[in-house]
Amino acid sequence: LIVVVSTAIVTFSMRPVYRGTTTIQINKENPQIVDFKEIFTVNTADLDYYQTQYKILESRNLARRVIQTLKLGEHPELNFRLETSFWPSWAAEFTKVLPRWIPFLPDGGQTLGNGENERVRETFLVNRFLDRVKIEPIRNSRLVKIHFDSHYPDLSMETPNTLALAYVQHNLETRFTATDKAKEWLTRQLEDLKGKVERADENVQAFGSKHDIISLEEKENVTMQRLLELNEALAKAEAERMAKEALFRQTKDQSFEAIPIILENKLIQDLKQTHIQLEAQYLKLSEKFKSEYPEMKRLKTQMDSVYQQLQKEIHKIAAGIKNDYESSLRKEMLLRKAFEDQKDRAMSMKQKAIRYNILKREADTNREIYKGLLQRMKEAGVSAGIVASNVQIIDQAEFLTKPYRPNKQLNLLLAAVVGLFLGVGLAFFFEYLDNTVKTPEDVEGLLRLPSFGIVPAIYSQRRTRIGDGNSFPVELITHSHPKSALSEAYRNIRTSILLSFSEKPPKTLAISSPNPAEGKTTTVLNTAIALAQTGARVLLIDADMRKPRLHTIFNYENGAGLSSYLSGNAKLESIVQNSEIPNLAYIPSGPIPPNPSELLGSQLFKNTIHTLKESFDHILIDAPPVLGFADSAILSAMVDGT
Repeated sequence: LIVVVSTAIVTFSMRPVYRGTTTIQINKENPQIVDFKEIFTVNTADLDYYQTQYKILESRNLARRVIQTLKLGEHPELNFRLETSFWPSWAAEFTKVLPRWIPFLPDGGQTLGNGENERVRETFLVNRFLDRVKIEPIRNSRLVKIHFDSHYPDLSMETPNTLALAYVQHNLETRFTATDKAKEWLTRQLEDLKGKVERADENVQAFGSKHDIISLEEKENVTMQRLLELNEALAKAEAERMAKEALFRQTKDQSFEAIPIILENKLIQDLKQTHIQLEAQYLKLSEKFKSEYPEMKRLKTQMDSVYQQLQKEIHKIAAGIKNDYESSLRKEMLLRKAFEDQKDRAMSMKQKAIRYNILKREADTNREIYKGLLQRMKEAGVSAGIVASNVQIIDQAEFLTKPYRPNKQLNLLLAAVVGLFLGVGLAFFFEYLDNTVKTPEDVEGLLRLPSFGIVPAIYSQRRTRIGDGNSFPVELITHSHPKSALSEAYRNIRTSILLSFSEKPPKTLAISSPNPAEGKTTTVLNTAIALAQTGARVLLIDADMRKPRLHTIFNYENGAGLSSYLSGNAKLESIVQNSEIPNLAYIPSGPIPPNPSELLGSQLFKNTIHTLKESFDHILIDAPPVLGFADSAILSAMVDGT
C-alpha cells in the first residue's frame, strides 16, 4: 500500500512530457566518386555504416544547427531560467546559486545568450538538447525513428522534423565535398601512375632479357616434370636397395643354410637330398662293415664330394646377393645426385619466376589502377553536379495531445505488482529471521531430544493462595480447572512420561529450565497433580535452594525443609508435608543454605531418594535453572529421568 500510494503521489505530481517522432529512411549507397582505397577493397559492413549514421544523428554539429534554426536558446525548454509556469520562485533563486557549485553551468547572475561565457552557454544548450533526443532504428529495415521529448507539444513536433532536415542537408554537403576532393585526388594520381606504368613495363622487359625468360610457364613445367620423374625413380631405387640390403645383412647375421633364398634354390635342394641318401647308405653299411671296407670308403668319398659342391654353391649365391646389394646402392646414389641437381635447378627457376612474377604483377596492377582512375575521372565530369541524397523523410512528427510520460496506469499497475512482491518477500524474510520455538517439532529439531508435549503460554500474573476453599493459584490449575486446555496439556505430558520407558514408568524425575522464570515450578507442580490424579502417591521436592517457590504456593512458612534435613537440623518425617490435593505430598526447600550444591551432592541426599522411593510411586524434583548452577547436573545423576 505504501508503494502504491507513494507511486501515485509521484506520478500525479510529475510534469507531462510529449514525444514527437519523425521517421526517415537511410539507404545504403556509396558516394559516386570515391577515394583510391575503395576501388580495390571490400566496402564497410552495413552494420558499421548504419551505426555511423545513428551517431551522426546524435552529433553535436546537427544539434547546434537545430538550436540555431529554432532559436532554442530563447525557449524555456532548454533555457530553464525562462520557465515560469512550472518552476516555483524558490527554484529560480536556486538556479542562480547553483552555478557557483557546478562550474560548467552559466553564471546565475547573467541571462543565457548574453554574456562573456558564450561557449559555456552553447555547450550547456547542446547537452540539454541531446538529452532529449533518442534515435531508434527499426529492426530488419532501413527506417529510423527520431524522437524528441519536451514539455511543450509544439516543440516536440517541430524539433524532430528540423533535425531530420538538418541530417538530409548534412548528407548532401558531405557527398558534394567527397566529389570535389575525389576529382582533385584523381588528377594527381593519374599523373603519378602514368610514370609508374612505364617504369614497371621496362623492368619486366629487362629482367626477361637478362635471364633468357621467354615462356616462363612452359620452361617451369618441364623442370618440374623432370623433378617428379627423378623423385619417383629414386623412391623405387631406394626401396629396391633396402630389400637387397636386408637380404645381404641376413648373410652376415645368419648361417647361409638358414636364408630362404638359398634354401629355395633347386640345385641346393638336390645336393642336400643326394648327401642325405649317401649318408643313409653309409650308416646302414656301418652296421656290418668297418670304415676300411672298400664300399664304405667309396660312399665316404662320394659324401665329401657332394658336401664340398654344396658349400661351393651356397657361397656362390651369397656372393651374388652381395653384388646385387652393391649394384642397387650405386644406382640409388646416382639417382639421388641427379634428383638433388634437378631440385637445385627447380629452386633457381622458382626464385627467378617469383621475381619475374612480382615485376609483372606490379606492372599489371599499375596498369589496372591507371585504367580504373582514368574511368573514374571521366565519370567525375558527368556526375559532379548530379548528387542525390540517400536519405528520405517518411513520416513527419505531428502535434500531440496525449503526453508520453508519465504513464499513470502503467506506473500504478507496476507499483501494485512491486508492492505485492515486496510484501510477500518481506513476509518470507521475517519468517526466515524468526528463530523462536513454536511447535514440539521445533524443540526436537533444536535439542535433538524427544518432547513430552506442549503447554500453552500463561500471561496472567494473578496468584490465589490455597486455603480459602474457593480458588487456587495458576500453578495448581490442573487441580482447580481440570477441564481447561492447560490441564489437558499437563495430562498429555503425564501420559508421555508414563509411556517413555518400555519396562516400567520412571519413579524419580528432575524438572528444570535453562533460565529462571521460565515456568519450571508451574510445570513440575501440574505434572505432579496429573500423576496424583491417577491414584499414585506423588512426592514433590523443592530442590531449588537458591530461589524456592514451592512453599509460597502451598502457603507454608518454610521454617524447616530439605536444607534443614540435609544439614542435620531436622528429621525426614518432619519435613514431608501433605497438601490439600489428594495423593500429593511435598518437601519444601527450607532456609536457603550457603552451600546448596554440596548438600544436593551429599550421600545423605542419595540415600534419602532411595528411602522415599519405598513410600511413593513417583518423586518429582523442582531443580534449579541449568545455566549458571551445577545443581541440576548433580541431580540428573540421581534420578531416572531429567
